[in-house]
Amino acid sequence: MVSISNRKALYLAVFCLSFTVYSGSQFLTTVIAQKPLANEGDLSKRMKRVPPTESQDTAQNFEVEHGFQMELVAAEPAVMDPVDACFDENGQMYVAEMRGYPYLPEQRPKYLPGPVRKNAGVIRLLKDTNGDGKMNKSYVFADNITWPTSVCCFKGGVYVIAPPYIYYFKDTDGDDKADVREIVFSGLPTNNVQGLANNMKWSLDNHIYFAGGSNGGSILKDGKEVIPKGRRDLKLNPETRELEALSGGSQFGHSLDDWGNRFVCNNSNHIQHVVFPSRYLKRNPYLAVPSVLRTAARRGAVARVFRRSPAEPYRVVRTARRVADPEFSKRLSITEKFATGYFTSATGVTIYRGGAYPEPFQGNAFIGDVGGNLIHRKTMESKGATHIASRADKQTEFVTSTDNWFRPVNFVNAPDGTLWVLDMYRETIEHPFSIPEDLKRYLDLESGHDRGRIYRLSHPDAKQFKVEKLGDMSIGQLVSQLESPNSWNRETAQRLIWERQDKSAVEPLQNLFHSSKLPLARLHSLWALDGLNALNAEILNSALKDSVPGIREHAIRLAESHARMHPELAEKLLELTDDPDYRVQLQLAFSFGELNSDVAVSGLTKLINSENFDSDMQVAVLTSAAGIAGPLAVNFLRETSAELPDSKRSLVMELLKIAGANKNVGESLTVLKTISSDPRPLVQKQLILAALGEGLSRRDTSLSALFSDERLDAEVKHRLDKMIDEVIQITGDEDRSIAERIAAIRLAGYFEFRVTGEVLTDVLNPRSAPEIQLATIEALARMGSENVSQSLLQNWSGFSPTIRTEVIDALLGSSGRIQYLLAAIKNQQVKLNEITRDKKELLTNHPHPPIRDQARSVFGNEVNPDRARVVQAYESALKYQGDVERGKLVYRKNCAACHKVGDQGFQVGPDLTSTKNKSDRDLLIAILDPSREAQANFNTYTIVTTQGKLITGMIAAETATSYTIRRAEGKQDIILRNNIDTLLSNGVSLMPNGLEKEINHQQMADVIAYIKSLKTSAD
Repeated sequence: MVSISNRKALYLAVFCLSFTVYSGSQFLTTVIAQKPLANEGDLSKRMKRVPPTESQDTAQNFEVEHGFQMELVAAEPAVMDPVDACFDENGQMYVAEMRGYPYLPEQRPKYLPGPVRKNAGVIRLLKDTNGDGKMNKSYVFADNITWPTSVCCFKGGVYVIAPPYIYYFKDTDGDDKADVREIVFSGLPTNNVQGLANNMKWSLDNHIYFAGGSNGGSILKDGKEVIPKGRRDLKLNPETRELEALSGGSQFGHSLDDWGNRFVCNNSNHIQHVVFPSRYLKRNPYLAVPSVLRTAARRGAVARVFRRSPAEPYRVVRTARRVADPEFSKRLSITEKFATGYFTSATGVTIYRGGAYPEPFQGNAFIGDVGGNLIHRKTMESKGATHIASRADKQTEFVTSTDNWFRPVNFVNAPDGTLWVLDMYRETIEHPFSIPEDLKRYLDLESGHDRGRIYRLSHPDAKQFKVEKLGDMSIGQLVSQLESPNSWNRETAQRLIWERQDKSAVEPLQNLFHSSKLPLARLHSLWALDGLNALNAEILNSALKDSVPGIREHAIRLAESHARMHPELAEKLLELTDDPDYRVQLQLAFSFGELNSDVAVSGLTKLINSENFDSDMQVAVLTSAAGIAGPLAVNFLRETSAELPDSKRSLVMELLKIAGANKNVGESLTVLKTISSDPRPLVQKQLILAALGEGLSRRDTSLSALFSDERLDAEVKHRLDKMIDEVIQITGDEDRSIAERIAAIRLAGYFEFRVTGEVLTDVLNPRSAPEIQLATIEALARMGSENVSQSLLQNWSGFSPTIRTEVIDALLGSSGRIQYLLAAIKNQQVKLNEITRDKKELLTNHPHPPIRDQARSVFGNEVNPDRARVVQAYESALKYQGDVERGKLVYRKNCAACHKVGDQGFQVGPDLTSTKNKSDRDLLIAILDPSREAQANFNTYTIVTTQGKLITGMIAAETATSYTIRRAEGKQDIILRNNIDTLLSNGVSLMPNGLEKEINHQQMADVIAYIKSLKTSAD
């Protein structure tokens, strides 16, 4: 692509090209208005509207696998724009109707027909009054709200998400219309219609969980912030109205399985598992975790879909513009000509939990792709800490339709044991920004606002469940419902028991736990007892010995609040460290952090030595190690006087970082005393002390300060002083091996500049081996001294391109160093052409005005700001015959640092194989004008730490305790939240403008040809 640096690649931004539709996406995926073709003809004739199918005729459009059928249970005018639904305790259905989609009133184009529909959202109440399985009565329960995205029952009313508010509605006079209308929370962002909070679900722990969406933002209660700004999911206590942030942060879709595992999805990553619970992560503010989500799909996030519906007319015209040239049209696959083939709009991921369907369908995941008019199905299996989801229907989809209006946005586990499908039924579901303006004028993106369908997925061999009226049942009858094979019965019965808080339920619940042969009944009885504050040590002891691992797992979690008062429970938890089940041990690793330190150290040590111990269990252990990291690390250091085994090295390093970050200096001093008398060589001590030094730097201190702490006795200080002398001596000794010197150099970087800066400055010269130079740059960059900039640049003229790239990266680490760099460019110590285009873009768009102004003064206006004109000038490149092999070389040189194909490159940007069905012109636009189409999560952010360091890159992950910032070549910086002073969105893609100055037309054609040749799996 662009010859700028063989170590710093630019983002191709092909990830900006997915046709993002209603998936709750955080992205405003923009397709630039493409130039009409000379022979395009009369668009008014070509852009014929797709007619709807009337509800009574829909069956002919569906093809459903395995004998299933789509049975219509409700349709317009009884329901419109359904996006979420729930059933109350008597089987009545509340539906969230997102009737204002896709415009806020102020965003609606003036040329659209009809009046502006302000606050058009509706909560609908549907009833089946004659027992035929169809909803024959319809009522407007609540209206005059914005975009309702979710509804959830509680105490005879419903909670409703309709950003910017969360409401509670209730009918108290029996007229089927809410007369109670409360705003419970406010502040939920509405800036992106596809990034709204959504999908409230009751959980086993008697709380309502929901997806926070991708818009971020703070949440307010009575005008006060209760949840700070960020991407996360949420948990609501519906009684106390307390809100808690959870791990998550995906888009439209949120589901729990029978055992409480949570799954979410986004537009192309169609099923993700929430692996690490926020309640444990935030317990250890010193722990940085790269991600809380795990792609569950067996073959990764990118997956093909098999669509039967034809391409919409506007897609046909848009595609015609792409294939107008006969030469490159020959190279297009059939999927490219119809812009289909892959998940681009996954939505509503739901685990089927009913009891009606045959066994092979139990626990399956169902996912809609609204852009493809289909429903995808996955089989699920537990594996370690996460789950593996595999395509269930080979070379086809579970449900496909020839009707372009079929938009399966969500699913509901119904009282009759089946899965119900919510069909928004719209002519177009696509963000307005993703359609060229000249084409959009022939469309009505609100078309279908008065339509909607709800279907039941039925099977000829399905069990028939009578819809029970649980609201009329006694406590004893509700307890018996916990043995139902149908999740709606169990979940609703537990909810009602919790709502009533009737202590007469305690004895029947205890009896059910001891007598029931059904694991899920025992599971619900435990959580129901917990909701009544009636769990006791006797029940928990029995549960901890249950024959089903899932019961033992949940019993461990429930025992956390009891084990401190009941030593026998703590002892039982210690015994379970020998449990053969992985998830039992994983829960123990989380739960030991709630117990006293002696129990925790003993239990965690046993788990670490378990055969099941892996990287995920390591994270769980670390969440429990906030106050005991030092003792744990010392235990392992004392176990071996030689090199740490591979299975323990990563764990010990993380424990040392946590110990160093802890404001309780005693832990760090304990480690220091141990290592000062340790006989192992400096190469091994370097790993230990560097990890401790990393932790110390997170609270703005250093090894130098720790070494001089007055609480260390004279003998320890003497040994440490000798160690510093050894570090300095080895760093500068050219006769030492490279490995020894690198170990010493890395350790030197954790001391203050006044201690080791001079020797590092001397070593950073062109005579040193490249490995030595790179290690030295890294060490100097870690220091906070003003002298670092001069040390990094003093031998600039003699550095190789690779070394220069790393020096520039180091200089971008603080405002002072950036200003020093800009001054060096101005006085021509560093030449303009030695700064890569991505760095120029970063500096000239820097969020700090003084830096931005200085950079623009230095670099001038060398890039044409009229990117549309640049794209137009390069359109002739699309007529060139691209060569795949030449394009592969271009990729390796310039793209592999951010995109991985096979075993080549780094996975920073998205998988390039997902672009196989995108046009050459789409790629051209994205490469030459990346920020115009940039997806929000591939934009750059700058974090300013409390130590004054600047880190710029993409936010790859966000957890309760940290942000992960990712840069080219897979480089990552994990920054603890409590070390962040400022977080700024730069509003631009990491890929810079101006590539036309460094790439010719043939190179563009070649790299596009290579990208288009990539293959993907069908899973």
